Amino acid sequence: MLSTQHVAGGADDPQRASRRANTLAVIDFVLSHTLRLFHPFLPFITEELWHGMSYHEDMPENQGGSTIMFAPWPKPLDEDFRGHYGLDACYLDMVNAKYELVTQGRNLRREGNIPSSKKVKFVFKPAKPLLPHEAEVLRLLLNAETLEIDADYLPKKGTPAVHSDLGDLFLPMEGLRDVAAEKARHAKELEKIESEITKAEQKLNNPNFTSKAPPHVLQEHQQRLAEWQTKRDRTRKALESLQG
Repeated sequence: MLSTQHVAGGADDPQRASRRANTLAVIDFVLSHTLRLFHPFLPFITEELWHGMSYHEDMPENQGGSTIMFAPWPKPLDEDFRGHYGLDACYLDMVNAKYELVTQGRNLRREGNIPSSKKVKFVFKPAKPLLPHEAEVLRLLLNAETLEIDADYLPKKGTPAVHSDLGDLFLPMEGLRDVAAEKARHAKELEKIESEITKAEQKLNNPNFTSKAPPHVLQEHQQRLAEWQTKRDRTRKALESLQG
């Protein structure tokens, strides 16, 4: 089992120590059950880790104390367990919202042609107060050098942004891109997208194709057209943000 000294050691204030201890307990629980799930596929490694991390010491002999093979198979958390720890749907919604925000924030990098390894500054305009440790989690997941929390932030025109239930996330681009090169890149990409849209529309407007193609094939082509149109709108927006 993991040692609390590695996580909660030092002369920390009680609140921080308690939070770290709770984090350790969650990690301990997740790792224990993850090893069980991986065991059928990685038997030797998981057996070694099971003993090396001392999980066997907490289990009866016939339930994982001698070997991970006998450890109880993970099951969904029942209502009593969730009720004891106060776990309800709002926490799942919060996690999903953070995941979606981080995903969209990473997409801002990609759309701006900024390497994921490059440290950047994000500005977050929260919809409601954000705890400091939650802000730090977002910063780490975004791989940001800084995550500035500013409820009154007024972005410059063309600043890339995403909107979510948690708030608005902005990526100030000063010093991060060559505007002329980005204009040329987006213009070239837009030309390619327009060509693909034209080809897709021609095929879908051709009676010889639509009358003979199976329904699932038609649906695939319609979906492909919709995806290209979405890319066109996004690229146009990015190009417009670079103007003037």
